[in-house]
Amino acid sequence: MRNTDKVLPFYLTGEEGNTPRIRGRIARLHHASNAILSRHDYPDIVAGLCAETMALTSILASMMSFEGVFTVQAKGDGAIKTLMADMTDDGAMRCYAAFGDDDMLGDAYQGPALLPRLTGSGYMAFTVDHQVTNRRYQGIVELDGPHLGDAATAWYKNSEQLSSLVMTLAEKTDDGWVSSALMLQQIATSGGKSDDDLYTQPEEMDAASQDLWHTAMTLCSSVKPEELLDTSLPLDQLVYRLFGTIGAHSQPERDVRDQCRCSPEKVETMLDGLSSEQRDSLADENGRLVVSCEFCKTERAFDLANYTS
Repeated sequence: MRNTDKVLPFYLTGEEGNTPRIRGRIARLHHASNAILSRHDYPDIVAGLCAETMALTSILASMMSFEGVFTVQAKGDGAIKTLMADMTDDGAMRCYAAFGDDDMLGDAYQGPALLPRLTGSGYMAFTVDHQVTNRRYQGIVELDGPHLGDAATAWYKNSEQLSSLVMTLAEKTDDGWVSSALMLQQIATSGGKSDDDLYTQPEEMDAASQDLWHTAMTLCSSVKPEELLDTSLPLDQLVYRLFGTIGAHSQPERDVRDQCRCSPEKVETMLDGLSSEQRDSLADENGRLVVSCEFCKTERAFDLANYTS
């Protein structure tokens, strides 16, 4: 089966330019996100928000050069308590949500999901965990916008002080959930850091870059939801359809796949770190310690008798 779960990096140079002035990312997820969501009995409103979050995570992770894990996590005091997705540098995706039995959830997803109604007040954290250096970088913003893309836009505004636009969308079809995310961001005209670094230092934009930005924003607003979610429409064709008149240049696509990082060894390490009283309280009537992964729902059972006091 053709992998339709992709992130496409691209950049815009302007009608007659050769220098990248706007960086962009577009993602569309289908098979991987459906495999992940199929393990959870989420209401549609929660599943749709998870699908959006996975698309958002895929484009944000692809903006950075790192060896490790990029995580998007939202915490709120509303119906949805926790929303989390992460992706490794080679495209392994996970996602889960925690929510209460709240009538505010509603019955159906009518995205993009309106966060204040679902999450209440809270925050969204964006975290990079570097595997090689064991260093962590994190940015936190309040959930004060109506959509997931607003929180990501606020994060970039706070951390980089460059004009950015992030939008997300999901839809439940006969073949399951399809989600998409689109991002544009101005590139500093001088100084700053490269696209491979975590953060770009703020710089003043020249007049040509400002004009190009406003044109790109106008063209971006013309995109139709059905274009973003059409799994038969290649991402590079969509980018050219939207931005071909202002110097659109596509780069190699990156795959996204369903892959959890849990393992028996990690569970055993966790159980080893518990006290004997804690392990006793977790054991079932048969003396087994049954641990279920929040992400992939894999259950692993361990014999309490194998653990000494």
